Amino acid sequence: MSARLVRVTLARLWEPGAAADENERIELSIALDRSGQPDVRAWLDDPSPWPLRWIRHGTVEQPGDVAHDEDGWQLRFFEDAQDTDVPVHRIHNIEGGLRPGEVLTLSAPDGSESAWRVVGVSAP
Repeated sequence: MSARLVRVTLARLWEPGAAADENERIELSIALDRSGQPDVRAWLDDPSPWPLRWIRHGTVEQPGDVAHDEDGWQLRFFEDAQDTDVPVHRIHNIEGGLRPGEVLTLSAPDGSESAWRVVGVSAP
């Protein structure tokens, strides 16, 4: 049985305190528990991938998926739909949950980090 997913929209912050950049966003499908945290049990019980897409102004949107492992939540962005063996981006600072206004950090495979603000949570 598939989990009940919501769409969470993240907008990139270029520096602390800066306004969100509406031209670059990540839209991910994810199950949240009652406290707004990603639901690990729902992810473990759901055989379907939880899709996402990275949307950048002036480029083709990049598909991917959301996953969880012993190190926490991760995002994979696919260059090619057939290539699912890609390095992951790790989600950090998610303690406040995925609610509008919360800020989290993504660390790229090369170790660079970027800040993202949750700008929306809605039904898919």
